[in-house]
Amino acid sequence: MMGVHPKALGLIAGIFAAILAPQAPMTPSAWAKDHLVVPDGPRAGARWDLALTPYVPAIIDALGPDSPHNMVVVRKSQQTGISIAGIALVGTYIDQAPCRIAYAVPRQEDVGEFNREKLGPAIAGTKPLKAKVRGQMSRSGEGSTQTSKRFPGGSLKLLNAGVATELKSKTLKVGVADEVDEWSFDLDGQGDAFDLFLGRFTAFHATGDWRVLALSTPTIAETSRIDRLFLDGDQAYWHVPCPGCGEEIVLTYEHLHHRDAPPFQTYYAAPCCGRPIEHHEKAGLVRNGRFIATNPDGLYPSFHVDALISQLTTWDKLAEAAIAARKSEAKEKTFHNLWLGRAHEMRGNAPEWERLMERREASLARGVVPAKGLILVAGCDVQHNGLAVEVVAFGEDRQSWSIEALFLEGMTDDPKGGAWPALEELLARRFADSWGQDRRIEALAVDAGDGGRTTQVLEWCRQHAGAYAIKGVGGRGVPAIGLPQKKSVTKGGKRKRFGSTLAWPVGTWGLKSELYANLHKSGAAAGGEIDPPGYCHFGAFHDAEFFKQLTAEYFDQQIVRGRMHEDWKRARRENHFLDARIYAMAMAEHLGLSRLSPEGWARLRARVLPSPQTDMLSPPAMQVAAEGPVTSEAAAAQPDQPTAAPSRTRGRGRWNSYS
Repeated sequence: MMGVHPKALGLIAGIFAAILAPQAPMTPSAWAKDHLVVPDGPRAGARWDLALTPYVPAIIDALGPDSPHNMVVVRKSQQTGISIAGIALVGTYIDQAPCRIAYAVPRQEDVGEFNREKLGPAIAGTKPLKAKVRGQMSRSGEGSTQTSKRFPGGSLKLLNAGVATELKSKTLKVGVADEVDEWSFDLDGQGDAFDLFLGRFTAFHATGDWRVLALSTPTIAETSRIDRLFLDGDQAYWHVPCPGCGEEIVLTYEHLHHRDAPPFQTYYAAPCCGRPIEHHEKAGLVRNGRFIATNPDGLYPSFHVDALISQLTTWDKLAEAAIAARKSEAKEKTFHNLWLGRAHEMRGNAPEWERLMERREASLARGVVPAKGLILVAGCDVQHNGLAVEVVAFGEDRQSWSIEALFLEGMTDDPKGGAWPALEELLARRFADSWGQDRRIEALAVDAGDGGRTTQVLEWCRQHAGAYAIKGVGGRGVPAIGLPQKKSVTKGGKRKRFGSTLAWPVGTWGLKSELYANLHKSGAAAGGEIDPPGYCHFGAFHDAEFFKQLTAEYFDQQIVRGRMHEDWKRARRENHFLDARIYAMAMAEHLGLSRLSPEGWARLRARVLPSPQTDMLSPPAMQVAAEGPVTSEAAAAQPDQPTAAPSRTRGRGRWNSYS
């Protein structure tokens, strides 16, 4: 170029070089900080603030275009803001390194919800995404749809992980696998759903530039996919500097202190130096924290994020959830999964029956309701040759006292003969309490299951107030006791004209898990300082056979042909007293054990305790005075089978609602 100054040529060349040179990709966290608009939560509609979720950058940057990693795993609790990580990662690739991307969720309804509540608002509010993602067009194949977002150089597909064909078709370079613990282990008979998803990235194995983010709240330890994936990784935990000594520590629930009622006054006791950390200090500590891998030889980066470091919830709320978890194993599982981000260890296997015998309490008198026993119920398991019955008292903190255990011998094919009159006497029996007052069974559950005595049970319960015909129902998530189902009562094979009664479904799985979890607890009789909530008390009159039957089952989990099979199985043939206890627990739930408010418990105490109330811890000396567990000599003196005759007092039980 003649007449152009050499310096000008150099300047022009530099400008063109800058224009033509490939732009170095931004890290996902830098891109999200500059561009991403949060779609939901307390900051919805505002630019993403990494101070609110300071642990997210390390997670998404591990899968950036220049990262050496192919897969990242996040084991998380609820209310941690981790969902923004998947959107930030997807947004970065749409804007900076377009390619074929997929975001997979467990069910079809999740696809629509994710598009409507999260992805759609994020695209609409984030300028680079709004400019590049094509609008939804009803007729044009070039536009986006609810499940497919198109942009120059690639597309984003929303996948239903519950359909094998969606996980197997087309090649992908970047993917997010959301809530993988809800994905099937054997999808449509074609194998593990997560393995099918990973198969879509095979074409990029040679180049090594495929990326997968797997995240989920864990479930049961034995079957949790995210827990297994996390343990296979480098297991990074968020460490914060202790304000007392500067040591980097991981916040865990074991060191969180709180009262058991509002105000919880929650604080954290640093395990390194004991310095109390107040909740108002948490935000600053978490912002100054960092991930440290505890398994450096892991296959890929794996991160743990839970409610203790979350800025979206409080330690008081965590304390409230922890207290609620004491009520049942189902609530304990919820606490572990949704608040601690941990897989729950099912305690379905019973303790050794010998250990339960060793902790029997000689101070628990047979047939006497203890001072704290406010709800008195019974359960009955029906056999062809007799009825196994247990009478149980429950307290406000779910402690239980077995005050009677009987096997009423006699045939059960005639509801007016055999063992049935003895059950009628037990229902009418008046039990003395620690104050010398008379108490009666307020709800009796009688098994009307598939044991061949359904008609007899329905007929007998129809004629006795306070008796409930029940039917055990297996499976997860079944409530302790549900709504009754009408059953026709027949006699001699003929339907009775006005003979219909009710069978109440009882969720046996959850109740068995709760019982066995409580049986594992140590109380004062076993050397503990106190009797914890849910502790089960037994007297010297309970013999070896009773405990063998109480611990006769175990929870079995097996993966067969890629599908998880779960069930309660018998370790011993006879399990009648276990069933009787489960049915009694269902009656206690029916009377309000889990739903009674503090005011409801106060009304119940006023009803069943003397007035004016005496100190509950110092009742009259009606119970046998004895210290500690039953000795081996005392145990040997007990009969082989609990067969104390019921009282001859006749009458009908009456159910009372406390709630």
